[in-house]
Amino acid sequence: MQMRLALALASFVVLIVHGIVFYDQFFNKWERHQTAYFEQARTMSKSDAERKMFEGRKPKVEQILVTQFGGERVDRCTTCHIAADDPRFKDFAEPIKTHPYSEAMGDKNVDGRWERRHKFADFGCTICHDGQGRGLETFYAHGADHYWPDPMLGFVTQANWRADYKDKLKDKDFMQVNCSQCHTEENFKGTPLVTRGRQLFFEKNCYGCHKVEGLSNGTLGPDLSEVGKKFKVDYLWESLADPRANSATSFMPKFNLNDEETKALVIFLKSRRGLNFAETSLDRYRAALLKKDETAIEPKPTGTPTTPAATLVSQGEKLFNDKACAACHKLANRDGGIAPDLTYQGLLKDEKWMMDHFKDPRSRVTDSIMPTFGFTDSDYQALTAYLVSMNKPPTATAPAEIYQNQCARCHGEAGDGKGMIALYLDPAPRDLTKASFMNSKPEERLLKSIKEGVAGTSMPAWGRVFSDDQIRGVLGYLTQNFVKEARRELKPRNVPDANPVAMSDDSVRRGEEMFVQRCSGCHGRKADGKGPNSLDITPRPRNLRNTDFMNSINDKRLFESIMYGVQGTAMPPWVDYGLSQNDVGNLLNYLRSINQGKK
Repeated sequence: MQMRLALALASFVVLIVHGIVFYDQFFNKWERHQTAYFEQARTMSKSDAERKMFEGRKPKVEQILVTQFGGERVDRCTTCHIAADDPRFKDFAEPIKTHPYSEAMGDKNVDGRWERRHKFADFGCTICHDGQGRGLETFYAHGADHYWPDPMLGFVTQANWRADYKDKLKDKDFMQVNCSQCHTEENFKGTPLVTRGRQLFFEKNCYGCHKVEGLSNGTLGPDLSEVGKKFKVDYLWESLADPRANSATSFMPKFNLNDEETKALVIFLKSRRGLNFAETSLDRYRAALLKKDETAIEPKPTGTPTTPAATLVSQGEKLFNDKACAACHKLANRDGGIAPDLTYQGLLKDEKWMMDHFKDPRSRVTDSIMPTFGFTDSDYQALTAYLVSMNKPPTATAPAEIYQNQCARCHGEAGDGKGMIALYLDPAPRDLTKASFMNSKPEERLLKSIKEGVAGTSMPAWGRVFSDDQIRGVLGYLTQNFVKEARRELKPRNVPDANPVAMSDDSVRRGEEMFVQRCSGCHGRKADGKGPNSLDITPRPRNLRNTDFMNSINDKRLFESIMYGVQGTAMPPWVDYGLSQNDVGNLLNYLRSINQGKK
C-alpha cells in the first residue's frame, strides 16, 4: 500500500514538473505580462469599443526601430513593459507599470493629459537606459549577462563586478550618463552629476594627464575621449578608487575621493562616448569649423613682465588655488598627498628651475609624473613668483623634527622609503633602514646628498634651508634610529678616478654589446630602468637615461657601482662575474654616449 502511495506521489510530482516545463516552453513570460495587461485594461475600459479592442489583442513581440541617435537600434522592451505609455497603470508593479512622466525631462501636462518629450516611438528605451534591446528575457534584456557591454545604467550589475562596488553602482543617477549624450551643454540642469564630474576633472587636475576631446589635451595618461564607450561603470569606479587594480605599472595617483566624488567622476567619464546623438553630420562639421576658429584666438595674458612683483605673487596664489595645485602638492597645512611639498620651494629652487619645470617637468626631473599643463607664460611667471615667495625657513631645528617635517613625507616615518608620496616618485626614495647601503657609502657622500640633493630626482638640496650642523644632525638621527648598525671601516676598492678607456665609436659599440648582454634584463634595452625583470625589483633599477643624474656622477662612482654593486639593491658586483676595468670603461662610454646632446 505504501509503495502504491509513493508511486502515486512520484507520478504526481513528475506530472507537475512536466506541466511547468510545458507552460514555460509554450507560454513566455512576456506573453503572460501582456495577457495580464489586456485583461486589466479591458476592465478599465470606459466604452464597448475600447473593451472590444483589448478583447481582440493577442500577445506578440512589440518592437521599436530607432533609426537616429547614434545608429540603428532595435528595442523590444515594450514587449514586457507593455503599459509603459498607458497612464492608467501608474500604480501597478513592474513590468506592467506606466513609465513616469516628468516635467524636468520635458514632459507636459495639457488639460490633464501628459505629453511625453521623449516619445517611445522616436527614442525607444535603450538610448536612455542602455540594456540589450533585443532581449526578451530579463537576464539578457537588462544586460545582466556579463558579455553585454552596456547593462541598464544604475539598475543592473553583472555577476563578475567587484562585490564592494556593486551597491554603489545601483542608482538611477547613473542614467545622467545617457541624458548627456544629447544634452551636451555645460551645466545642463538635468545632469548635475555630469557637471560635478566635469568640475572634479579639472579640480583634481585630471586634465593635465588625460585628453578628452574638446576639454583637455593631456598626453601622460590614456585618451578618455571615448572611455565611456570602452568600459563599464564598474571598471571606471575601480580605476578611480584603486588605480593599480587594473595595471600594476600605472602611476595614476590615488586621489582618495569620497563615494560622492567618485560617483560624479564615473558618471562624467561614462558620458564620454565620442558622439553627440543629437548632432547630425553637418552639425559636427560646423562644430569642427568653429573649434578651429576658436583655437586661432590668442589667449589674453594674465600678467606681463612689467607687472609689479606683489601683484604677480597675488596672481600666482590665485592660479595656484584655481588650478587646484594643492590637490597633489603640499603647501603649508594643505596636502594633496601625491606630489612634493612646496612650502619652502622659494628656498629650495631658483626661478629658472621653476619656470623650466612648469613648462616641461621632465626637463628637470626625468621621470616626473607632473603633467605639462600648457598654461601661458604669464601664468607660469605668476606661479613662479608665488612659489619664489615661499622663502620663510621652517621653525623646526631639532634633527627629529626636521626629519619628520621635511623628510618623512617621502622616506616614511620609519625611514623605510615608504612615505606618503613615495609611490609617485621615480626613482623611489631611498630606504634608510638598509644598513648594507647606508654603511657602504662614505659619510661625506651621504651628507652631500642631503645638502646638495640628487640631480634628476625629487631629492632637493636641503643645504639651502638648513645649516651644515643641522644636516649633520639629521644624518646622525638617521643612523641612530633607522640604520641601527655601527658604521664599519670601508674597504679600499680598486677603481680608477677617471675612465681609462678613451671614448670612441668602437668602445661605444663594445659597451652597448656588453650592456645588452649583462644589464638590459633589469635596466631595459633602452637603459630606461624598465627591463623585463624590473617589476620584481625593489628599489627599481636606475633609469640610465636620466641625464641630469648621470651627468652628476663622476666616472669613479660609476665604476664603483658597476664593479662592486650597490648594497641594499639588486645591483650585483660585476667584478665577481669577470668584468674587467676595460669592460666597465666601454660600458661607461656607451652610457655617456646615450646621454650626450641632452640638456
